[in-house]
Amino acid sequence: MFSIADVVREAGRVRPDAVAVSGQGRRSTFGEIDERSNRVASGLVALGVQPGDRVAYVGLNRTDVLDIVAGVSKAGAVPVPVNFRLAGPELAAVLTDSGAVVLFGEQPQVALLGEALPSPIRRRLVFDRDYDEWLDAQPADDPGHSTGPDDLACLLYSSGTTGLPKGVMVRNRNLHSMLDVARRRWQLDPGDSSLNVSPYFHVLGFAWAVHSLRQGATITQVRDAGPAALLPMIAGEKVRVAVLVPALIDIVLRSPGLDGADLSSLRLILYGSAPISVPLLTEATKRLGVAMEQSYGLTEVAGGATFLSPEVHERALAGETELLRSCGVADPGSELRVVDPSTLDDLPTGSPGEVLIRSPQVMAGYWNRPEETAHSLLPDGWLRTGDVGYLDGAGFLYLVDRAKDMIVSGGENVYPAEVERVLVQHPAVAEVAVVGAPSQRWGESPVAVVVPEPGSTVDGDELVAWCRDRLAHYKCPVSVTVVEALPRNASGKVLRRVLREPLWAGHERRIG
Repeated sequence: MFSIADVVREAGRVRPDAVAVSGQGRRSTFGEIDERSNRVASGLVALGVQPGDRVAYVGLNRTDVLDIVAGVSKAGAVPVPVNFRLAGPELAAVLTDSGAVVLFGEQPQVALLGEALPSPIRRRLVFDRDYDEWLDAQPADDPGHSTGPDDLACLLYSSGTTGLPKGVMVRNRNLHSMLDVARRRWQLDPGDSSLNVSPYFHVLGFAWAVHSLRQGATITQVRDAGPAALLPMIAGEKVRVAVLVPALIDIVLRSPGLDGADLSSLRLILYGSAPISVPLLTEATKRLGVAMEQSYGLTEVAGGATFLSPEVHERALAGETELLRSCGVADPGSELRVVDPSTLDDLPTGSPGEVLIRSPQVMAGYWNRPEETAHSLLPDGWLRTGDVGYLDGAGFLYLVDRAKDMIVSGGENVYPAEVERVLVQHPAVAEVAVVGAPSQRWGESPVAVVVPEPGSTVDGDELVAWCRDRLAHYKCPVSVTVVEALPRNASGKVLRRVLREPLWAGHERRIG
């Protein structure tokens, strides 16, 4: 089974009456998804959609999305889930870049486009308006299109924290490799329930949904990941595996009904996007009684490439806390290198450089961007991640920062993540982001933006002193700003550019 269509066809045949997805008061069986996706595929073919054409979806998580994704695949076309938080011009730019010929969406997002549809879209279908009527009018026969391992499984647009999103071409073979990793590591069984919080335009949300379908598990679909929704869904749906970022783990721990909730079904929390602090890990393990695993990956590798296993988390709780700074070791199907970004020569153990990944999961390239593809994909199969990190003697990868987030202060390189790891250990700090601010003397200087722990008061001078006791002085923030929340994109990543913009207003150069 290489394609999403194959996964859904097989699931519909083997377990038609089992629940495949639950959410928003609705449950759909594997057989119902198989049947409805046949109708979607037939309708797309009737609209003139050809194999290889792109078909987009924009909107929040909903159970219908699986019908769309599977139906697009059954038509031999390529699903393009789009970030629902984009502004109208950004949404139009992504749709135009993808060349999508049909758009499925929810009304608030589709309305941002106005009456004029970006070319070459020839039809838009809006949920809770004309979609249901259109679907019911389509025949339930599977058009029978099949795709090969090198055909595209999906076109996923990167988060775009620093600029316009890029379309990442994920082939069937890339997704298939990721599904094999997921099956080997997490072993969801038929009938198990898994919590899907990530949106479908994010590689984790997309791949996790397909993984659950392939395993015959039930996807507990979260539309709103707020405090009022998470805990009841985990307890009520008897979730076995939850995929969360540390900020959402903290939300669960702060939920008023936690102590009385029955979470006995939960056995694993898989987290990513950020490292976890020792206090948060300790509290989560104690109060939830659950194993923890971290994954580091990116859209360009269709998911995770390194993993910090539950066993390593147990070692960290036993005293080896330094291991929590790591994002784990390479999966057996992946290889890692750390190189000098200017020469691509390998660097010695412990020396920071650009992280390279080689894996069957690595993308085919960037859509419509041959120059960026040539820069990122080396001829021998290695992917340049743009992340700065180093390997220790045991093969653990330690990420230092994104290369583009590096601050150059007085000629010295300052990696924000290194400073953030120190600041977040202060008892008054819940979250922190460090960015570069203009400095007449140094070019740039690091500044910290801090979210305090509930009930705590942050003293900027105290935090600066805390850093100076633990870091070289040039790495320490020159100022501290307190905020209620950090700006994030839909993938949970901190939008550093939003924090930098007011600091650099009126300055011609945005780096030192």
